[in-house]
Amino acid sequence: MSRIRVENLCVHYPLYGRSRAAAGVHEVDSDFDRMVRDRKGHVTGVRALQGVTFEANAGDRIALVGENGSGKTTLLQVLAGVYAPDSGMVEIEGRTTALVNINLGMNAEASGHRNITLRGLAAGRTRAEIEERRAEIAAFSELGEFLSLPVETYSAGMRMRLSFAIATAFEPDVLILDEWLSAGDAAFRKKATERMRNFVDKAGILVLASHSPSLLIDTCKRALWLDAGRVRAEGDVKEILQVYGEEMDRRQVGRDERARLQIEAAAEAREASRLKALPRSGRRGPEDAAAPQEVADGYTADTDAAPVPEGIDGLTDAERALAAPDLMNGAGAPAPRRAAARIPALSHAEPDPHNPIARLMRRLARALGR
Repeated sequence: MSRIRVENLCVHYPLYGRSRAAAGVHEVDSDFDRMVRDRKGHVTGVRALQGVTFEANAGDRIALVGENGSGKTTLLQVLAGVYAPDSGMVEIEGRTTALVNINLGMNAEASGHRNITLRGLAAGRTRAEIEERRAEIAAFSELGEFLSLPVETYSAGMRMRLSFAIATAFEPDVLILDEWLSAGDAAFRKKATERMRNFVDKAGILVLASHSPSLLIDTCKRALWLDAGRVRAEGDVKEILQVYGEEMDRRQVGRDERARLQIEAAAEAREASRLKALPRSGRRGPEDAAAPQEVADGYTADTDAAPVPEGIDGLTDAERALAAPDLMNGAGAPAPRRAAARIPALSHAEPDPHNPIARLMRRLARALGR
């Protein structure tokens, strides 16, 4: 006789100092706040399951529905005995087979036959029961002589075949299933699907978590809707899936709108930071980007030269560069905004000894002198 009874189940994941996020960073609904906080408001853990209660008896086929992070896998792992509840009660009558991760427990250094024995013992089967099923497991996996070799020599598909054959070899009283299992190429997958259906039909109780509505409707009669670690609703699988789908559509609209607002706010923040980093005199709006900026002394910022003061016509470039500041100061005109003109070096000035061109000229002069 198989039976499951869960009452006020709570599971918390402690962080152990891996995160010390402060409180108040995001506004959350207090009814759905899953963070465990200390007196200072720092996050110290996550509430994976909160007050989950349900029962299942022989013949029940229960579908677990809920969005990612709602607690479906955590509940399956508690039922499989992987996690212990922090509070509440979990009672299971009958032998349980959990197919949450069928590759879990495979010893890569051991042979295929040795893994059949180890996995069977881990599932609570006796050696007599394992030997009774060994030939059937070997035949279904189609691995032949490879079963005598270490599993580490197998391809990924071969490992999946062996794991699937072992996991579905023993009839369970309570079957814990996370998504529907299949394995191998097209031909083997067809055979695996048929085996999986027979395996599920022989289970006393099935608890199946999946995101496939068609699979849940075909396989299950009841549904348990988990939302933020709590039981949101329980009832007929078709009715629950319809309400769940409508709620997910409504939430997705809100999430899309929040994402749009966050993107716009981030863009505005980047633009504000860019403008703040610019010099005050160099800030220009988008409407001024194409036109040169006007300045007070009659020429634009994009012009290379300032106006030439009067009274310096007929002078050489060097004389004009030397005389321009004096003439402009005398006339009271503002100084030009460009940098001062570079004065050519006099012929008698000593060349820069570190200038590579000067060194080359000296070597050339010495060579011609010889």
